[in-house]
Amino acid sequence: MFNLFKRVRIGRLFFGSFAAFIAVLLLISSWISYSLTSRELADNTANYQQDLLNELNKRLVTQLNSIEQMSNAASRNIDIIGYDPLETDLFELKKRKEDLANLLASITYSTTMVQSIYLYIEHPFVTDAQGPIRVYDLKRVKDEDWFSDIQNNDFAWVKERTIQTNKGSLSVTSFARKLYNNSGIYYGLLLLNVKSSEIQNLIRGETEGRSRLLVDAGGRTIAAIGDPHLQESELEKIRLLKEKSGSVHLKAKQQNESLLVWSKSPSNWTLVEVTPWKSIVHGSIRLALILLTIGLSAIFIASFFTFFISRQFTNPIRLLVAFMNKLPDRGLVSDLPTDYTNEFGNLFNGYRKQMERIEELLTSLKAQHKRQREAEIKALQAMINPHFLYNTLDQLNWLAIDSGQTKISKILSLMGKMFRIGLSNGETLIPIADEMTHVECYLQIQQIRWGDRLAFTITVDETAKDLFIPRLTLQPFIENAIIHGFHGRKKGEIRVSVQLLGQDIQFQVWDDGVGLRPDWDQPKARKTGGYGLRNVKERIEAYFGPPYGVHITSSEGRGTEVTILLPQIQNKEEVEERYHVENTHY
Repeated sequence: MFNLFKRVRIGRLFFGSFAAFIAVLLLISSWISYSLTSRELADNTANYQQDLLNELNKRLVTQLNSIEQMSNAASRNIDIIGYDPLETDLFELKKRKEDLANLLASITYSTTMVQSIYLYIEHPFVTDAQGPIRVYDLKRVKDEDWFSDIQNNDFAWVKERTIQTNKGSLSVTSFARKLYNNSGIYYGLLLLNVKSSEIQNLIRGETEGRSRLLVDAGGRTIAAIGDPHLQESELEKIRLLKEKSGSVHLKAKQQNESLLVWSKSPSNWTLVEVTPWKSIVHGSIRLALILLTIGLSAIFIASFFTFFISRQFTNPIRLLVAFMNKLPDRGLVSDLPTDYTNEFGNLFNGYRKQMERIEELLTSLKAQHKRQREAEIKALQAMINPHFLYNTLDQLNWLAIDSGQTKISKILSLMGKMFRIGLSNGETLIPIADEMTHVECYLQIQQIRWGDRLAFTITVDETAKDLFIPRLTLQPFIENAIIHGFHGRKKGEIRVSVQLLGQDIQFQVWDDGVGLRPDWDQPKARKTGGYGLRNVKERIEAYFGPPYGVHITSSEGRGTEVTILLPQIQNKEEVEERYHVENTHY
């Protein structure tokens, strides 16, 4: 995290940090606002619904208890009427049938909630088809789909179902009660069909658009309005709760997330209202979106001003960095602003003075370094020419003794060419073609002395002949091979090759002589020789520096191979500026 303050540009870091901080602060504020308001809305909604459900539950219990009392009174009156299907007196039998039918019909007429009454006895009789009373055979009870609800109870409410009436299908919720005589013998069943719409109206109360359901003590749904979408397991949890009323935030499924509020009656019937969580927190979401919109607008405005202010802080820094990057190209420090009077002004003035001093020091250093290198190179070159001259005169002396005038004439001609190339009108760099002519002249002179015992080959890449090389670079290594490598030998071979390698050029000098001693490059106690090799190495180092230079591979008795790596020089006038200044650190 803290590495960002080291790598990222100041302007982006300043602007990005501010924007990120405001965005995170806005998100946290919106989330806290949403959480608090949604919780407060849920609590208020739950309290309001609990009060409403408690009131509705009281009314519902009153009405349902009245239905149960009606069924109880009817069972007693049926027993009082004493209907006996085995009665032999037809008049008495008919009278009791009418009394029984009128009794049950009066119950339906006494309240709008009861739509009809079904009586199940062993010997049913026919009733008015248009009336609210139906009498069925008791054996039929076991075939009814609601029989399991009453099978092990003397009375029970039957869940909502559909029956056929003379006006069509009708949804009813029934109350069933078994009939016993004075001896306790079960002889029939009474079923009061209560209009589901009446119970739903009781559940609905004076509110619309609610999802509520009525659950009996056994956890069965008796009636429902709206679309509660509750599983049996969720209803069982509510049934097991001991509190008479309460609420719970149901998170069983994200799409069905809801608020459950319940109210229990003394008989453990539960009235439940289910409210989708989205409808509760809708206001909170709207408030959070409003806050988010206002916050984003504020971020946009603040970002604009932050960007403007950050630019005022970072522009001087960027300008100073740009001028610092121009240091190798000598950027004009006079272009730096002069109207800053604060800390930035101090930075600009300090940088301006520093650059002026650097320019002065750089100019002085280049001039000094140029003089120093010229002096070194001239001194090194001055060491070669006399050394070569003395060695050549020594060879001429021996040849004058051992041979005739023709050979001496040949040697003098070759030496003329060599001295002309060696001097080169004072030029430090000469074409490779001239350097190879110099080498060939020297080898021919040596071949006059050695005769057929000295063999040499020179291989030069044609494209390399016009390139430039420091003069007298190869001759010292060839001289060393003949004088030291072939010392005590009757014959010898030398190979010289020149080839291009990418942007560089490689020279190789190989001989099959006795090889170099391990301490060949160490200073001698007496100045008796060894200038040539060190001289070339020092000149290459003075001109070019690494990776260019001389690499010698040799072992005693197995010959020597010299590899010289130099850059390709197309224009000798550029060498002084390019190498004398850039390699001051070598």
